[in-house]
Amino acid sequence: MALTDEEQALIHEIEAAFDGVRLEDGISLNMTEYNDSGGSAPKYAELAKSDEREDWRRIPDETLENFTVTFCFTDLKGFRFYIPAYMRWIVRNHRTSSCIIGEFTIYALKPTHYLFAKTSFEEWFTERQFAVILRFLRFAAGNDDTDAARSLTKFAKASNRITPT
Repeated sequence: MALTDEEQALIHEIEAAFDGVRLEDGISLNMTEYNDSGGSAPKYAELAKSDEREDWRRIPDETLENFTVTFCFTDLKGFRFYIPAYMRWIVRNHRTSSCIIGEFTIYALKPTHYLFAKTSFEEWFTERQFAVILRFLRFAAGNDDTDAARSLTKFAKASNRITPT
């Protein structure tokens, strides 16, 4: 199914806002699986050595679909690196996929996510990135995603930067 003009524009905004974001020494996709296993699946630690760390746009949609625990087991650097890839995945696939990562991603996008307990959500994102996250949540909420609507409300309560409309 072809993307609408709105979807194409949102993907472009996501890519532009998060251009240059790197994983650095953050927790990668395979390490999230290793962490989820409690360290009992060493194959993931080995696979993590080849995880993409420089350009989140290089991560194929099919790879993202295999990593459903990312936002539960990554760190702040991993969150910032992977959130645009998952947002882009949702925009591309929201009408045709039943993969759970869309729900997990939107659920993670809230200022009360446990990763932000000691720091502000806003401190980890530029104004432009923050704005595109909000635009993405509005897009998702407009597609009858109640978790996205709840996240928008939480952002409105936690920040003076936005209104939930």
